[in-house]
Amino acid sequence: MNERSWLVPSIALTTLLGASALTLMPNWSGVLPALGLLPLWLLVSAVLASVAGFFGMLAAGVERPLAQLVVSARTRWRQHGLLGLGITLAGLNMCAFMWTKPLLNHYVEFRADPVLAALDRMLFLGFDPAYLFGWLNSPATAIFYHRGWFALMIVTLLVVLTRPPSKEKSAIMLTYFLLWSVAGPLIHLAIPAAGPIFYQRLGYGDAFAGLSLPDEVVRVSDFLWQVQQGEHFAPGSGISAMPSLHIATSVWMVLAMNLVGWRWTTLMAACATLIFILSMSLGWHYAVDGIVGGLAAVGFYQACLWFYRGGTQAGAGGGDLHPALS
Repeated sequence: MNERSWLVPSIALTTLLGASALTLMPNWSGVLPALGLLPLWLLVSAVLASVAGFFGMLAAGVERPLAQLVVSARTRWRQHGLLGLGITLAGLNMCAFMWTKPLLNHYVEFRADPVLAALDRMLFLGFDPAYLFGWLNSPATAIFYHRGWFALMIVTLLVVLTRPPSKEKSAIMLTYFLLWSVAGPLIHLAIPAAGPIFYQRLGYGDAFAGLSLPDEVVRVSDFLWQVQQGEHFAPGSGISAMPSLHIATSVWMVLAMNLVGWRWTTLMAACATLIFILSMSLGWHYAVDGIVGGLAAVGFYQACLWFYRGGTQAGAGGGDLHPALS
């Protein structure tokens, strides 16, 4: 097994997603602004990689960790090159998805919200989970839900990319690209929903009008609605509740950490559980959105693992954390 086993299909998925969006979008007003976010993605990745490497070396008792980082950059340039290539490809895939997400709103009307809200009430015995967990809402939890999730996703990518080639690594990496390139767009097209936070604006009633939301969430939702109602695309815009890619990628992070060890898997599972609850309490998603997103992550991973193992069903293997991140 080599790195090409996941790189080639991931490049193909990213290219197909981007080309489809460019072909179908009514105007290209959001193309360059979305690409402008790639440098920020790379900068955050570089900072997180450096911080993780530095403190990992400190924990391992390495003397002069800063000097060791410099030496590592010179002597292990091939490994660092692959790391940079993988992170850049993931960033380009994110840009392609940001082109695609508002495009889905342009062609498909939100029609599934009443059904998903009803399913949630069935699952929670007549209650809306957004209200049940509303006590968790605060500026801090909103920051964790948005920026914390983003940082965790990048850190997980970094950890996986530093692993040696294996069937499990290839399956994890390809699953990441399948979630953004295939699961997100196709499931939204089949079950288009905006989420509880937009329920009233869609004309479905005031069932969620009483949600107590942090100011940041209100500002972001107002921005998304304004862009959705206009004629131009904007980076980070687009509304899509089903499936929850926040939860799909959070479950993906848990699966990825299984390559590292049970302690890291348990910690990531706790973070993923909190993100799932916050996705409901902050009004962004119905519980069903997260369930479908999580099942998509598990399903794609198992399918990729089956493919890379040649149709066998051997159990997933763990492993030790890369020395620079241990």
